[in-house]
Amino acid sequence: SVCSHYSNTFDVFSPSQSDYGRTVTLRECLDLFSQEEKLDKENSPMCERCNRRTESTKRLTIQRFSRILVMHLNRFTMSRYSISKSTVPVSFPLNGLDLGPFGPVDCGPVLYDLYAVCNHSGTVNMGHYTAACRGEEGHVAEITEEKLQSNQAYVLFYELKSLNVTRK
Repeated sequence: SVCSHYSNTFDVFSPSQSDYGRTVTLRECLDLFSQEEKLDKENSPMCERCNRRTESTKRLTIQRFSRILVMHLNRFTMSRYSISKSTVPVSFPLNGLDLGPFGPVDCGPVLYDLYAVCNHSGTVNMGHYTAACRGEEGHVAEITEEKLQSNQAYVLFYELKSLNVTRK
């Protein structure tokens, strides 16, 4: 920008799933979510400091790593006249999801382990929500990774495993 000012704006995490016909990875969704975007004068925000629209860049990052991480896979898409549901399979790690590269600066590994998945089966108009959760051994039925990794996964719940913040 002209005045070298930068500002933070907070946005909802809604990964695009336009890649029908193949499985996308959660990492690909995160890469797309955090990809730097160049904004020209017409689509850039008004600068708080100089009150001008100037060419700028936009990059979405995770500002704070919480103990519990809830990731909503945006399965429902609205167009002008309809709502549709995406059933594109999204592959996600059960252990060791590293969000360090998606922080404001690469701060070293920030690892999360999956502890629950909420699924939506059905259509936009009707369906069922089910959940698979980690529990103490002997208190729950075993679920295979293949059943967890379905195209019905809707909300992922992760717990912070380790946070090794080192500024680079």
